[in-house]
Amino acid sequence: MPQVADLASLQEYDDILAGLTAELEEARADLEDDEALQAAQTAATEADERCASLEREQRRLEGEIDTLVARVEREEKRLYDGSIKLPKELEGIQKEVASLRSRLSDVEDTELALLDRLEEAEGARDSARDALAQEETASKEKHERVGGDITRLEGRIEATTGERDACKARLTATLVAQYEDLRRRKGGVAVTHLRAGACTGCRVSVPPSARKRALDPEAPALCPNCERILVGY
Repeated sequence: MPQVADLASLQEYDDILAGLTAELEEARADLEDDEALQAAQTAATEADERCASLEREQRRLEGEIDTLVARVEREEKRLYDGSIKLPKELEGIQKEVASLRSRLSDVEDTELALLDRLEEAEGARDSARDALAQEETASKEKHERVGGDITRLEGRIEATTGERDACKARLTATLVAQYEDLRRRKGGVAVTHLRAGACTGCRVSVPPSARKRALDPEAPALCPNCERILVGY
């Protein structure tokens, strides 16, 4: 194959590889992006902790209620078992019982309010767990799908790289060096084509003499304006 045609093919391979590499990087970034799953995990953890905190408070209140009930029973027993004879002492016990019952009522009211909050928190926890399960399923499906895409892209890159290397091997070292230098300096585009009398790289009209040189399959011609390798066919 003529050297100029191989240069054009090399550019095509590099364009393809650039596109495949960009797709691969995007797929890998997508695979690593678990923001929705992380948010669901955080929400589920916070909901669990909220319920656990309320449950601890409920147990504390229940313990306090049990203690108060026991004290009321003990004081009422003393009040009615006839062991206390002095009216003043009996009056003191009655006041203590009344105070204990008032405190017990307050604690029971607090527990009832807490139970409402706990029921609401448990509902939120169930919703958070359901949302997490959905995100975990979606994440698993995405990993399978995107993982397959990555495997296919890697395979295509490997195959295209092999073809590129075979094409490159047909070129002289001088042409390869010229091509790589132009790609580095010209934004990845070293080879352009002549279309309707203009260079497809810079869109500038090419003089007749340069057009003629661009038709030579063995001697690469350069665009007078952008200095890229100009292929006339």
